[in-house]
Amino acid sequence: MSTYWDYLPDLNRVSSTFITFTPLFSYGTTCLGIYRQRSSVGFSIDICATMLMSSILRILYYFISPYEIALFRQSLVMVAIQCVLLKVSLAYRPHDYNPEILESMPHFKHELNANMPRRLSASYNIVNHNPYNQSSSSSSSVASPSVEVSADYLEYVFTYIMSVFNYALKFFDVHYKRPYCFWQWVEEAKYWQYVGGFTAVFSILTLIFSTSLRYATGIGILGLFIESLLPLPQILLLQRLRSIQNFKVVLLLSWLGGDVTKITYLVYGARNTSIIFVLAGLFQMSLDLIIAYQYLHYKRQDQEGLVELELSNV
Repeated sequence: MSTYWDYLPDLNRVSSTFITFTPLFSYGTTCLGIYRQRSSVGFSIDICATMLMSSILRILYYFISPYEIALFRQSLVMVAIQCVLLKVSLAYRPHDYNPEILESMPHFKHELNANMPRRLSASYNIVNHNPYNQSSSSSSSVASPSVEVSADYLEYVFTYIMSVFNYALKFFDVHYKRPYCFWQWVEEAKYWQYVGGFTAVFSILTLIFSTSLRYATGIGILGLFIESLLPLPQILLLQRLRSIQNFKVVLLLSWLGGDVTKITYLVYGARNTSIIFVLAGLFQMSLDLIIAYQYLHYKRQDQEGLVELELSNV
């Protein structure tokens, strides 16, 4: 005898279908909004680059090491919708767009020297500083020269790592002109040439190393790493503007909803899922939570600014 539960859809199949077509919901509305407004101002085409490269790598990874079919179908849908989104965004980009007016990327040596403590910034080699032991006559309160030099090395290494991290972040900042104006070109053809070349190169490599698990792991990790960096341009943009003006909260909600759905599906519903997928999803969700914090923080600042403006006009 059939029961009420027999008429309910299979939750696993429903979640699989939802994950497959999530890109259409989250990015299809963006395409429609740009088309209606006849302007792509406020939308970063870096999102298209991130999702195209990561999805192409994920598709190629499937042919070497098959994973959950729903995620494979999602990658196919993602490539299609991102191509449409890139086409629409470039078509309605401001006519006076010129990447040459952007600020050039600073040299890394200058970045490192600016962050390095004064006693270490004069040279990129750690040197022994004799004045350290002349500040006090008490030998018990003064560290030995070897300890001081070791501390200098640790401080130098830490500053170097942070300088590399900060310098890498500038590649995601729309304020700076990237080397060779990467993904900041004026001609639309260059974008499609890059996407085609990227696909061709990695497709050939996949055919050559189709039996290599190391290669499969490499492109899998690379694809997930690129995708996990998706929120970075938005984080840097909000940090620079210090305002949520023109920021669509719907996009943030779709990202967070997609993160929760994907992680839940990978943990509880998917089969033969690598832990790499879960870790990448958690990392991307942490970046989305940073955007959520920025949204709440700058929204409060904007509201306080409006209140102060109204009080000053009274």
